[in-house]
Order: sequence, then C-alpha cells, then structure tokens
Amino acid sequence: MLDLCSRAMDPRLWISSSGVAPHSVALSSDKTVVGRSPEADVVIEDEAVSWNHLEIERRGDVLMATDLDSRNGTALNGEPLDRPRRLRDGDTLIVGDYRLEVKTGSATPVGATVAAGEPSVALSEEERATAAALVAPYRSEGAFAGRPATRAEIAAELHVSERTAQRRLDALAAKLDVPGDAGRDRPRQIAARVIELGLDRPR
Repeated sequence: MLDLCSRAMDPRLWISSSGVAPHSVALSSDKTVVGRSPEADVVIEDEAVSWNHLEIERRGDVLMATDLDSRNGTALNGEPLDRPRRLRDGDTLIVGDYRLEVKTGSATPVGATVAAGEPSVALSEEERATAAALVAPYRSEGAFAGRPATRAEIAAELHVSERTAQRRLDALAAKLDVPGDAGRDRPRQIAARVIELGLDRPR
C-alpha cells in the first residue's frame, strides 16, 4: 500500500494526439528526454518531432522543461519554450502534433478527459472550427511559430467575413472565460485556453 502511494506521488506526463489513445508516463528519473529517437525516454513517432526534442528535468519537487534546439520548437501553454521553464500542475506542452499535459497530483488530467471525448467545455461545431483556425499556426508552422492566427487568416480559413470571424472569437472568449479587457493579447490568451483544453481537435 505504501509503495502504491509513493508511486502515485510521482508527477506524470499525459500524452495524447488525434487518433491516439491517451497514456501517461511517470517522470520518476532526474531527466526525461522526449523525442523521435528510439533511445529517448519518451518516444514520439512524428516527423515534426526532433530526434531529441525536449528534456524534462526533475529537481526534487520542481520540474523544469528545456527545448533541445528542436527543429519545430516546443510550446508551453501556447507560448514558445525559448528558455528553461518551470512546469506546474496542468501545464500543457505541444510537441509536433502531440499534447503533453503535466500532472503532479492525482486528479484526472484535462487532456485525458478531452481525448476520451468528454471536453470540460462544450463547443458547437462552429466554435470548434473557429478554435482550430485560431491555433492553426502552432500546428502547421511548428510550436516555435508562437502566434495565433490573425482575424483575416481565420476569416479566410472559415470562408466568412472578418466581422463574422471577430464575432465568433468574441463568443469563444466568453465561453472560455477570457476577459474582454485583455487587449491585443486576447487572441493569444484564447489560443492558450484552446490548446490547454484540447478544444481544436476533432470530436
């Protein structure tokens, strides 16, 4: 019983991607390398992922993530991981087409729930399409693109006017509890929530 409890305390990385059943790995070693290499601690078979892409270092109760000069970069909560950053419970890393969610507690991770088809935020098909268009640059240009789509890009992708695209973004922001006074950073905040909750993936 004690052994089970101690193992449950280990932080875990929940890994999910479209068409792949979510699974988790324990971050029990001092260093965990994520990459396409067969020698990596966490192997991700995705051409967009570098041989040795990302390293997660455990320093006692602290987890640090470092991008290993990967070709397409890593995003942490929608932002480029351009320097070593501390990871906290619920943080989301994007590596290629894969979503890695950090869990330091015993609660069910959002990623596993979303991948199982039970999103914590219910979106209409229109809202889901808007969300997917918003975060498309992170997916197509690699995580290092570090920006959400512009209103014009969303309008072009969805074949609607920019005014309609803005209205849909406003509705999405309201549903995701992104404040209206966020200013120019608002699209990035919406994108971060979309990625965090995995709302851009097909149901």
